[in-house]
Amino acid sequence: MTNGITVLAIHDRISCFHSLRPFLFSRHPRRFTFTSSPEWCLTRDRNDVLIMVRFFIKPDCVNEDLLRRLRARYKRFAFFHDDAGGGIPRLQVLPHVDLFYSKALFRDRSVYGRPLYGKELYSDFFHRKYNVTDPDHRERPIESRPEQLAKLRLSWNIGVGDYPRGKLRQRVGVASSLAFGFAASKLFYGAAKALADPVASNKGLFPVHARIGLVRRPSIAQQRKLILERINGDTDFLVGEVSQRRFNFEIAHSRITLSPFGWGELCLRDFETVRAGSLLLKPDMSHLETWPDIFRPLETYVPFDWEGRSLVDQAKLYLRDEESRKRIAHRAFENYRDQLAALDDRFESVISEIAGKEP
Repeated sequence: MTNGITVLAIHDRISCFHSLRPFLFSRHPRRFTFTSSPEWCLTRDRNDVLIMVRFFIKPDCVNEDLLRRLRARYKRFAFFHDDAGGGIPRLQVLPHVDLFYSKALFRDRSVYGRPLYGKELYSDFFHRKYNVTDPDHRERPIESRPEQLAKLRLSWNIGVGDYPRGKLRQRVGVASSLAFGFAASKLFYGAAKALADPVASNKGLFPVHARIGLVRRPSIAQQRKLILERINGDTDFLVGEVSQRRFNFEIAHSRITLSPFGWGELCLRDFETVRAGSLLLKPDMSHLETWPDIFRPLETYVPFDWEGRSLVDQAKLYLRDEESRKRIAHRAFENYRDQLAALDDRFESVISEIAGKEP
């Protein structure tokens, strides 16, 4: 075995254009061997460190037999949980790995020791308060053992990656990664541009960008349903569906962007908003740790309660107060830009810990 690192991942848009971005553009790319084949790992790989990224999502089923075999095969084994929320529906992975990285973590780690309806803290909240139920509900594992929770680490979220979104380009990139390997997706990243001052570039043509839809799962969709009811008929809110190109243009010139929770608290829209110099209006994120962190109340975003009772008042307040709106949007962008500049160092520190070395 060698000292190289194998990255076992799935081929999809989030993997190729967000989660794997630090690996693909690493300062030391030759240290990584990429594959999507567990069998190759078990029978042909010569490396002694394995990083598993975004596995057991499609389908949503953990293969513990595979985990045991991989655990026996590698000296060091890390798992990158890649859901968009703080909930961890695959906690049964923890005993099999040395370290478990997540895009977001509950500040209160004890939450992982109790069942959450719909797998997220907010879906559990809406289930209990509004009695919404999911046709596909399933009980998920919990974990309260300190020695297992001590393996949890914060990685990076979807703020890292390819913006603005280009669906066709990214789909071709994923297809190319399947045909020629993950590194091929690098060729389909958008043209890199220096991040200038987006607040000055934003023409403010639209008051509040609120083009949000419902998701299939009722406990997840409930927040969006309440929000759409609250803003219904208010001409300050831009609603309905449009093309990706139109969506990108509108966010780039919206004074405020409303970004509710989706399948997780984190949404691509959060970072599109900041990159566009728009003010991020979002349900309260104080229960969560994540990185890049653009969720500092009234400093980098404006929070509202999970049921949206205060969202219209908050939107109207900052539509009237242009100075405060721009100040928060500026701080959000500067904070985001500075964190992205530290990505390479953060990545090197994570890889050193995974490999069992001092950073």
